[in-house]
Amino acid sequence: MIFYGTKSKHIKNDRINNVDCPDCNATVSMNYSLYEKYAHIYWIPFFPIKKLTFAECNSCKKTFEQKEFSPTIKQKIQHSIGRISSPLWMYSGIFIIAGLFLFGMYSTVQKGKDNISYIESPKIGDVYSIDNANGFYSTMKLTEISKDSLTLLLNDMEVDKKTGIDKIDLEKNYRDKKIIAKKDLQKLFKENKIYEVVRH
Repeated sequence: MIFYGTKSKHIKNDRINNVDCPDCNATVSMNYSLYEKYAHIYWIPFFPIKKLTFAECNSCKKTFEQKEFSPTIKQKIQHSIGRISSPLWMYSGIFIIAGLFLFGMYSTVQKGKDNISYIESPKIGDVYSIDNANGFYSTMKLTEISKDSLTLLLNDMEVDKKTGIDKIDLEKNYRDKKIIAKKDLQKLFKENKIYEVVRH
């Protein structure tokens, strides 16, 4: 369930003078208040919707909504308000989403760089996530490094989703041993058969 809605925030109070009150017809001063309405999701402001203005006659004390303003009242209030930008905090939700998106992009790029570095310079304990090309995924763990070859332990288990790969990365699942050339490890990575390297 998503909690969303709208709220209003008070922005400004001020006064205009020498206007005719639509109710008591006297030439009076009026106090006005400016509010900004904004949309929120889970009470986090996302974006402003519109500005609302209310004015009170200082003679008869009647309060008027924006739609009840005479052209003169509307003009004087607009001149008094000028150009008021919406507070930046009203865009908090958009900033948060943008920040998460940028962080996600950075993490993806950094992970790609790390994978390349780990493949080029293997280290004992590295775990390679592999795509078995049959809709299943598994892992293999590096246990020994020689001059031109690598000794790997193969994981007996497979999962049908990449997100479940952590669940099978257990010591008891690594049994069968395989020795491959370093260049073959790099080839598997270039062919995307190795899609991630985890270095603890």
